[in-house]
Amino acid sequence: MADVAVPLALPDWAWGRPEVRRALRERDVAGLFRAAQRYAGASQSRIATATGVLQGRVSEIMRGSRSVTTLELFERIADGLGMPDDARMQLGLAPRHPAGLDHLGASGRAEILAVYPSQSTALNDIHGLAPTAREIEVLAVRGLGILGLWSSVWTPRCSCPRSGKATRATPARCTG
Repeated sequence: MADVAVPLALPDWAWGRPEVRRALRERDVAGLFRAAQRYAGASQSRIATATGVLQGRVSEIMRGSRSVTTLELFERIADGLGMPDDARMQLGLAPRHPAGLDHLGASGRAEILAVYPSQSTALNDIHGLAPTAREIEVLAVRGLGILGLWSSVWTPRCSCPRSGKATRATPARCTG
């Protein structure tokens, strides 16, 4: 579908319903589509238009003969259902508005500054920013496969805070 229509508008209270929360936690897209039908009065065609999924695929998902597995499709469905940030996080997606993490308090507030489709596209930015960074936080490190690459991605580009020289040592172990 070329044009994605305006997202569906489920009432705010619908996202708090036990069956909707369960569907979010279990990534049960059929349950989410049923909630869109029940609480927004949406037909399969309307769900299809809002999410960019063919109506026949919506039907297959709802019948259980097809499942959703790609992050890109979960994102489109969340966008098409007009999912609020707390529901997106229950589904395992990043919030659209970082303010959705206000419950962490001022010191723990997260901000999404960049999203990368692959590790290789992130490396240039990481390598460019690491030498001057005081700290590096990565949300969804595992999604980029960077978790086990500490020595190959981060430390060769970090510099010792005392000497300013590139080092493999962490700042706490820096001897420069």
